[in-house]
Amino acid sequence: MDIRLYTFKILQALEYAHSHGIMHRDVKPLNIVIDHAKRDLRLIDWGLADYYLPDQEYNVRVASRYYKGPELLVEDKLYHYSLDIWSLGCTLAGMLFRMDTMFKGSDNFDQLARIVNVLGTEGL
Repeated sequence: MDIRLYTFKILQALEYAHSHGIMHRDVKPLNIVIDHAKRDLRLIDWGLADYYLPDQEYNVRVASRYYKGPELLVEDKLYHYSLDIWSLGCTLAGMLFRMDTMFKGSDNFDQLARIVNVLGTEGL
């Protein structure tokens, strides 16, 4: 139940940011602060955040490697809010499977290879 609650709270934070046109671009466990006693959560470190504008190219050197979306790993500069959802998915997988990280590549190419090994290449 805790994982469900905290995932919901992260989604609330992202929904608020996204509805105001902001991409966080660095969702990862280290940027999630939880007060278990109060069952409260904060999404912190908005230093890489940026406003989303359709058809604008963005820097692909954002997010921590283990939580980078495939679009960053193939250097697609036309990404959007889904980048935050991918990072949240990687974070959620780590919580569910009780592992440090779901995809732990040694560099960006290895990171993409590990993702492809699990999810395949369709849509990539």
